[in-house]
Amino acid sequence: MIYNWPWFRIVILANRNPMGITSEPTWPGSEIRMRQLRGQDLKQAFSAATGCLEEYRDIVNALNVFPVPDGDTGTNMLLTMRRAVQSAAEDCPDGQQYSVATVSSALAQGAFLGARGNSGVILSQFFKGFSDALTGKDSLSSTDLAQAFRLASLAAYNSVGEPVEGTMLTVIRVASEAMQEGNDNVLGLWETAFLASQDALDKTPQQMPLLREAGVVDAGGLGMVVLIGGALQSFATKNAVLADMPALARFQRSGNGNGQFTPGFLEATLEQEWGFCTQFIISAKDLDPDAVRVHYQETALSTVVVGDGENIRVHVHVEDTGPALAYAETLGAVSEISIEDMDEQNRDFAGGHRTPPQEELSLALLPVVVGQGLTELFLVSGCAAVIDGGQSMNPSVQQILDAAQAAGARDTILLPNNPNVVLAAEQAAAAEPSIHVVVTKSIPQGVAALFTFNPEGTWEDNAAAMTSVMVDVSSVEVTQAVRNACINGTDVAKGQFLALLDGDLASAAESPEAALRGALEAAGPSPDAIVTIYHGEDTPASDARSVAQEIERDFPGIQVDVVEGGQPNYHYLASIE
Repeated sequence: MIYNWPWFRIVILANRNPMGITSEPTWPGSEIRMRQLRGQDLKQAFSAATGCLEEYRDIVNALNVFPVPDGDTGTNMLLTMRRAVQSAAEDCPDGQQYSVATVSSALAQGAFLGARGNSGVILSQFFKGFSDALTGKDSLSSTDLAQAFRLASLAAYNSVGEPVEGTMLTVIRVASEAMQEGNDNVLGLWETAFLASQDALDKTPQQMPLLREAGVVDAGGLGMVVLIGGALQSFATKNAVLADMPALARFQRSGNGNGQFTPGFLEATLEQEWGFCTQFIISAKDLDPDAVRVHYQETALSTVVVGDGENIRVHVHVEDTGPALAYAETLGAVSEISIEDMDEQNRDFAGGHRTPPQEELSLALLPVVVGQGLTELFLVSGCAAVIDGGQSMNPSVQQILDAAQAAGARDTILLPNNPNVVLAAEQAAAAEPSIHVVVTKSIPQGVAALFTFNPEGTWEDNAAAMTSVMVDVSSVEVTQAVRNACINGTDVAKGQFLALLDGDLASAAESPEAALRGALEAAGPSPDAIVTIYHGEDTPASDARSVAQEIERDFPGIQVDVVEGGQPNYHYLASIE
């Protein structure tokens, strides 16, 4: 399969200087040599890039591998960018001159708070690295630009526990590496990044069999190419020829391929591993939080490191606490040490044992939920509030922080209930130590966690209990295909109903009820299993009751409960316990 990329083409006329950029008419090809950018230029560039992403959002969304109606990578990246440029506009209004350090810092802060979904979180970390490289800089030279992309790439990779190649991370990295070869021309260097990002995007199907089968490139990678290209075109004059920009509309899903899915690819990359939950604070002068974070990401199972040059809070899961604490002690004074054997707690809770908390804490449970019925279920079962979101409605980091603050508890346990909300939830937890994330990736997992919640226990005990109980829950999601596709060798036609069992295609049928039954057959539940069916806003309760009766008839011994979920897009959600 060949993936043809429609290049942006930019032609810049000589002796035009609309933004006051230091230049001279000697750059071969463009006839302009840009030596540096100022803050306003940077703000305009990313504002233009956001406009481009808005124009091509639907194309990015359409690259979602599964043909379901909630493929929202483009939307998440766009909403993250909107918040970034809004922050820059508020902190650096037009009519004044600002340094690139000030503008990039505002962009990074806005992206951090507005980050939605995994792609948005990775994008926000791109801007964090970009901003870190420009600290104290008044203007941006080609050397500064190369360094900004280098640190942006590192920050993006560091935001993901187990980076996967063939994704937007690869596109960012390859663009950064191409820029390190050197060029004293800012515009030329930006063009180098753009061309390299296209090449990297073209190769993503070679790195990811899942993409190759679907006949697409990576959605987040395409979003990054659009952003880099959109920023590049903003440097053109009003008379510049941008002839091939609309050609991006031709870059859409085509064909289905014949490859097989990579098992587990659709799972979020940040799988929770326990070991010893170890927390402490390092205090000293001239600490480097990034270096500390890198160290623990290389040596720990799970890492959250936040702080500044004087105080760093570390939260890691390690198999051996000795080296983790020994390294910390080489940096400064270590205090507030807390160590919990999470593996032992998991075994205790699985066996029905519980150690009473030594200290009473005020604890709130905060799930991400969409659908009136599901919202009511979580609220009446003890949640302080709910965050509206889920499929196609990923909440931002700021929304999560606001909801946690409004809950008013000393500690808040957050249930993402969707794999595309996990990174935003963890980014919120990194910003606010009182937020603790239990990685639920579906509503059924969230409900299982909900029913183990003990508001009188510590958040650590609750997190261990919730994590333990989730392993016994299988999740089914039934929705309607929005296009033709071939998944694991199974042809799915637009309009058919498909059922996903723990994220993998289990059945495709002409009715949602038949798809649901197919998923249950694939799961092979034991005779004493409990199946809970949550019917969506477009599914009559009578249909849900009818399929429940059929399941009880055809699977003797199984108990089936029906709950009005009211969720959009998904006709049925179901749990098998």
